[in-house]
Amino acid sequence: MRKETVWALLKRELLDICRDKKTLAMMIVLPLLLYPALIIGVVFVMNAINSSQEEKEYKVCFDVTKEVENELSAIIDDKDSKLDYKVKILTIEEVAKEAEDTNKDDSNESGAKENGKLAETDEDLLSTALSDKRINAYVTEKSEGVYEIHYLSANNDSMIAKSTLNQVMQKYEDKLREENIISAGLDVKQIMEPIEFKSTDMSSAEESMGSNIGGILPFFIITSVLLGAMYPAIDVTAGEKERGTLETLLTLPVSNLEMILSKFIAVACIACVSAFLNIFSMGGALILLVSNSMAVTDNLNLKIDFSVFLPGIGFTLIVMLFFAMLVTAVCMCTCIFAKSFKEANNYSTPVMLVFMIGGYVTLIPDIELTSKTAVIPIVNVALMIKSLFGLTNNFGLYALVLFTNVGYSLLAVYILSRLYNSEAVLFSEGFTSVRLFDRRSDMKEGQMPGMGDAVLVLTVTLLLMIYVGTFAVTKLEFFGVFIQQGMILACPLLYAWYIKADKKKLFSFKKPGAVNVIGGILM
Repeated sequence: MRKETVWALLKRELLDICRDKKTLAMMIVLPLLLYPALIIGVVFVMNAINSSQEEKEYKVCFDVTKEVENELSAIIDDKDSKLDYKVKILTIEEVAKEAEDTNKDDSNESGAKENGKLAETDEDLLSTALSDKRINAYVTEKSEGVYEIHYLSANNDSMIAKSTLNQVMQKYEDKLREENIISAGLDVKQIMEPIEFKSTDMSSAEESMGSNIGGILPFFIITSVLLGAMYPAIDVTAGEKERGTLETLLTLPVSNLEMILSKFIAVACIACVSAFLNIFSMGGALILLVSNSMAVTDNLNLKIDFSVFLPGIGFTLIVMLFFAMLVTAVCMCTCIFAKSFKEANNYSTPVMLVFMIGGYVTLIPDIELTSKTAVIPIVNVALMIKSLFGLTNNFGLYALVLFTNVGYSLLAVYILSRLYNSEAVLFSEGFTSVRLFDRRSDMKEGQMPGMGDAVLVLTVTLLLMIYVGTFAVTKLEFFGVFIQQGMILACPLLYAWYIKADKKKLFSFKKPGAVNVIGGILM
């Protein structure tokens, strides 16, 4: 391998990638503008929604005895009650008058009269008002000491009113309990509060903040590396095929290894740059949010030493380099089967879903970085970042994550080199070569299925095993296993019959080599 040739090809690949405005937009504009705008925008929108909900008054009504209504109204009007939301109490007479005014404004007099007839009792009146959203919730007294809160679970305002009324009824219950204890001549504090306890958070402010950041940051980092590698990978593989320049490259006096290495390094560099820009932009957004929250809680003397996160950030950047190599190789291995940019985008969707699911693992409770999870690709990177920012330093596991990512990257690069050495892969129709949609009368005898046929048969077989096979095993138990295994045999046999394949050649047995056996065991 000649370094000068690889360097020349690398410069050519980087120049082609940088000329593409779509790639530059995904690499620079998206991380620098969109992600910070999303983070800050969502926080401010949520704060605005919470503020508007706290200022809004929710209309409620009580269909109870006058004494109980006065008690509940007193609790609502008492500022010491500290209810989560403001409540406005409407009397049944006010609700009836509002309903009457609504009926008068109705242009259809007969319809208004019919609507008026619906409210024959107070409960019917309140039920109609709740359905029409003139009130948000109401309380009825079924019998002495038995109350029922009526609300609409499909309406957010009604749900908030219901939760507030729950607080009111709880406080009313506590008041009655205290009165009963006093009337029995007992000590309220001794009965209601026999012990005193408090909670003390022993985690530092840095650990608490790092735990929160570590839960969401891995997903953004993994996604940013993936997006940074995906479009350049499509361009250097399917894009070359679509433009017709791949054949020209193969005629140059360069080896396949030199060409693959130049493309691989170029895409990996773009992925790393994109990830660095994402971390920079998201870090700035998070620091801004933390600074604002610190300003709000300044009276609590909250101080955070950001320098404790520097080792974690440094180690994350190192691992991210090797993770970018893995992502690059996986994207290139997937996109090499496509013949156009559009087709490669379709193939990239499952890859994106797999990586995104791996990034979400940090949000699942009780899953931590261990010797087992440290060797699971994608998941190990996400859990390592979470552990680093949580200030749980286990350098043995971090080293294991680093070495496994190096190993997976080398394996992916090896597979990529084998694919580029195969003309059947480079110039085939890819996964679109599905012969099932052709007329059987037009098919030639003795043809062989392509990659698209294999993927289709595998997908159908898996779906049948999940749905039909699981049902058969559940209902028929032992005999259901024969049905499940029969489907594995029947699907390829039926497909081979339909496409008139050379069955002798297709189902021939070959002695596996040592590499095949080792690869099968590892898989």
